[in-house]
Amino acid sequence: MSDDGQISNNEIEIAPVVSIIIPIFNRENLVKQVIDTVVQQTFFNWELILVDDSSTDSTVSLINEYAAKDPRIKCVINSHKKGPSGARNTGLDESTGQYIAYHDSDDEWYPHHLDTMVYYLDKYSKDIDLMSANPLRKFLETNEVFNYDTIDLKAVPHTKVEDVCLITRSRLFGVQLKGRAITTQCMIGKASIMKSVRWNEDLNAAVDIMHNLELCALDIGVGHIQDYHAIYWAHDDNLTNCGGGHSPARMERVHSAFVLYWQLVLKKFELTREQKKYAEHELAETYAWHLGYHTYEPQKKFKEALRCYLMALIVSKCELKYLIASIKVLPKWALNSMYRY
Repeated sequence: MSDDGQISNNEIEIAPVVSIIIPIFNRENLVKQVIDTVVQQTFFNWELILVDDSSTDSTVSLINEYAAKDPRIKCVINSHKKGPSGARNTGLDESTGQYIAYHDSDDEWYPHHLDTMVYYLDKYSKDIDLMSANPLRKFLETNEVFNYDTIDLKAVPHTKVEDVCLITRSRLFGVQLKGRAITTQCMIGKASIMKSVRWNEDLNAAVDIMHNLELCALDIGVGHIQDYHAIYWAHDDNLTNCGGGHSPARMERVHSAFVLYWQLVLKKFELTREQKKYAEHELAETYAWHLGYHTYEPQKKFKEALRCYLMALIVSKCELKYLIASIKVLPKWALNSMYRY
């Protein structure tokens, strides 16, 4: 590294071991922070691919300032707006590393993250295809921790190698379906595995959950470290998975996306009888309570709420609580319809 902080091309003589993909859009206030968390990694041999999704602020120029000093940093600009999933797919196409890691523009990694993960991936390459750890979830405005997001290892079948829990392959999908075996903010995997699963560009929410479930449906070895490797910063743009005062219209889109997610789970994967029952239950709950009761009824969209209760009734094969919800909303719908005319 030169006196002015620039890294020469001579210092990057071999192909990058890790390709880091970050989708980014209008993040001029956060882009320096996320790049710094990568630059400050104790592991050196990486390439950082920031995929700009048609930003209208100074995001691209800020990235280019870093790229001028460090050839490991690349800015790829989508020809048209594709959303976070499309940007990640662009990053996959551009990546050249042996391993691939995903990062978000509003999150941070602890300095040891890549070093630790690459160590285990290299040392136990026959057994481990993908490594993951825990994210610490904080509110950006207050720096307050709202979720110490750890895996309950008592409920996850595994064996132990050094500090790594090797999740039993035959149980991996079931663990991810009902909870979490891997998390996007902390995972890093072999490029051949990561490139085999594209990001779903049709989902507006539950995108990470679907993508990671698809990874866990593969016959892969997953190692988990019961330690914090990342900070997930919750703020107005991403509070959909931790609560928050969002508009009814936004929450309607989010819950509708989760309906689609559970429909895709039932359609896409070969589920066991127990897994199918679980997915049907989650779909019915999403229809009835998240979309019908908590989203449509407060907006006095009683017709839409009734439809959700009926769909839950069908999916659950006539579970009583959904029938009761349907009956309760009928007078509200009728009364609301009368006042329209």
